[in-house]
Amino acid sequence: MLNRRQLLGAMGAAGIGIAATACSTGGGQPAPGATAAPTGELKGTVHIVTPEFAGTDGKEAFEGKILKAFTDKHPGVTFQVDYTPWDKLNEKLSTLVAGGQPSDLLMTGMGWTEPFAHKKVLTKLDKNAVLGDAKVLDALVKQGSFNGDMYAMPFLLESRPFAYRKDLFEKFQISTTEPKSMEEFNSLLEEVKSKSGLVPLDMLGQNLRQIWGQMIFAFGGTQFSPDGMSITFDQEPGVKALQWMVDLQNKGLSDFNFKVPTGQPSAYQQDKTLMAWGSSGAWPQWLKQTPQLTEEGKLGIMLMPTVNGSKVLYQGGTLVGLSTRSQNSAAATAVMQHLITPDALTQASLFSGKVPARSDLPPNPELAKNKLLDFSVDNLQYSVTDGGTPAWMEIRGKMDPELEAAVTGKKSVADTIASLKKIAEDAIGRIK
Repeated sequence: MLNRRQLLGAMGAAGIGIAATACSTGGGQPAPGATAAPTGELKGTVHIVTPEFAGTDGKEAFEGKILKAFTDKHPGVTFQVDYTPWDKLNEKLSTLVAGGQPSDLLMTGMGWTEPFAHKKVLTKLDKNAVLGDAKVLDALVKQGSFNGDMYAMPFLLESRPFAYRKDLFEKFQISTTEPKSMEEFNSLLEEVKSKSGLVPLDMLGQNLRQIWGQMIFAFGGTQFSPDGMSITFDQEPGVKALQWMVDLQNKGLSDFNFKVPTGQPSAYQQDKTLMAWGSSGAWPQWLKQTPQLTEEGKLGIMLMPTVNGSKVLYQGGTLVGLSTRSQNSAAATAVMQHLITPDALTQASLFSGKVPARSDLPPNPELAKNKLLDFSVDNLQYSVTDGGTPAWMEIRGKMDPELEAAVTGKKSVADTIASLKKIAEDAIGRIK
């Protein structure tokens, strides 16, 4: 069950990557040059680009509930919402920026803040004015920050632990003890394959860039230097992480060909695997398509161990930024303040299945049913993410084809790393 105790407990623990150390609340002085808190009567249209709230149900959740609650208080404000899917979002935002007409509010992903802040697409925010008294993990505020200033407000998080079929593990007499090392995790996959006869893990059918990002941390490395201006993924941990992914495919422990179109039942849902790299955001889809998999006796959840005895949990997410070209920054800032309220975040989390950014939401019986979300909240201290360079938007879209070539045997690991290194160094060189 999602509650204050669990989130605060997670915040107090030390970890790696974007690991949490404390929470942020209002108070203090605004950063110089940051947008001010809105005052007076609000009116006009607020334009929003969002990769969340897809489909008719999403539109109803966002405009019919979340934004309606805002206009009930501010009837002079109207909205124009552009629902752009994640795989088209970077292109959409780039087109808007190039055309000089970006929306007032831009919803982006983890790792996107540095590039858009560096290009002056996002406005520096007054953290205290935007967040108010909301308790938000400092590590998440950091994900929305660039050079120490906040440029995007954390909104929703998407963690990816490993889900497994507890009932089938018991049927095939496979231990459910969580692996404590990479060797134990690899042995578990081999055991699942030998005893069940199935491909053990649904992982390579998902985003290869994000998998590699997590596994570099699992092997004890990073992708970029702390200032994001040089690469580190070409070092031993990055090479070992990619080799591990290639070995998964070659040994039949996971299958790149298990990819399915967005919204379709995954290989795990189709009983092709006993384990899945499961997103908390997949929970609503599981409930609709394969509710039996969410039952207590069938769902087990575990984390990825690391070479140094810790664990990792890949963390994506959605942040909200204010465009530097906003024509209605007062109303747009007030909308950001509304989006971080408990009611708005609860509605957003109920629809998306993703983890709400603030830690002090009241208990909700529907949110409590999302076991992947609950597990993610309990283990936020192990969170890692990819990116971390102002050149990320030029790099990220070129990584998957290179990684796919390695996983499918069309390119060696060494040649793939060399290609990725050239792509990243060229992109970073253009912003120096």
